[in-house]
Amino acid sequence: MFYRTDMKLDPFQRYMAYHSRRDLLRGTGAIAGSTSIITLSGCTSLTGGSSNSVTVSSKRFAEQEILGYMAIEALNAKDSVSANDETGLGGTLQNFQAIDNQQVDLYWEYTGTAWYTIPPEHEETINDPEELYEQVKQEFREEHNLRFLDRAPLNNAFVLMANPDWVEETGVRSLTDFAEYVNAGNTDFDLALTAEFLDRSDGWEGVANHYGFSEQLGAIESNINQVGIGLSYQIVGQNEAQVGLGFNTNPNIPRYDLAVLDDDQAFFPVYNPAPLVHSDTLEASPGIEEALNPIVPDLTTAKIRELNKRVSIDEEDAQDVANDYLSSNDLI
Repeated sequence: MFYRTDMKLDPFQRYMAYHSRRDLLRGTGAIAGSTSIITLSGCTSLTGGSSNSVTVSSKRFAEQEILGYMAIEALNAKDSVSANDETGLGGTLQNFQAIDNQQVDLYWEYTGTAWYTIPPEHEETINDPEELYEQVKQEFREEHNLRFLDRAPLNNAFVLMANPDWVEETGVRSLTDFAEYVNAGNTDFDLALTAEFLDRSDGWEGVANHYGFSEQLGAIESNINQVGIGLSYQIVGQNEAQVGLGFNTNPNIPRYDLAVLDDDQAFFPVYNPAPLVHSDTLEASPGIEEALNPIVPDLTTAKIRELNKRVSIDEEDAQDVANDYLSSNDLI
């Protein structure tokens, strides 16, 4: 079943209807099999530039560009380090290849992406944020000569979100509540899910198995609308579906006053971002850690949603938003 709508969408929603964050994270293909060439305009490689010149890249969506500019602004505020701007470089593929080849020196990577997507790629799920961070931190240092700095507490993971009126009516506030509600025979509601999420073993079927409502999947199937993830926020917000799939830091969650159902049994993988820096760069410019680590402790999910909204919905400049955040919090 495909969801039909004639709702007028703003530019952000039209874009996100066709481009999910996972699409951008994956770049144009599998990392291990790619032979793509990265061209960086104005990029000073580690071997070709001065030791205190640091090239910062990012992926091509608002949150990543904000984080990238936070790094740039914080580094430029240090007398000992200067930053070159390569934000918006590409997806995970392009950014990882660039830092691995020392064409860039630093970008923010998510712990979940590092664990599940970048070689050697793992299928084992680690739900504890600190354990996952320590695992990727050790592995990237040993396997790639790359260093993760401190991680931020914000978590850009998959979430199931619900219309607030439906939550108030049903009392469903967590995925355990959801499973109990469905297992009690309550299947007369609509869902907005992506085709990918429906097909993945760690997607809809995995949620059902983990929370114990898999026997009800047949009863729910006819109520599922397959939509682009960028549309699900508006559809659930307007109560045309009561439950939908989203990304936890998307600014449309507060925009539509959506309720994120608590993943109280820790099914979904964690996606905490942290600056990923080439080890040689840190040795040449030790001031990087001093500049960047203070940024992360207060970067919560709620805070990054606000910043994402300013860029994605209010159409403010990502660098201005990053600079304002750092200035307002006495970080530069």
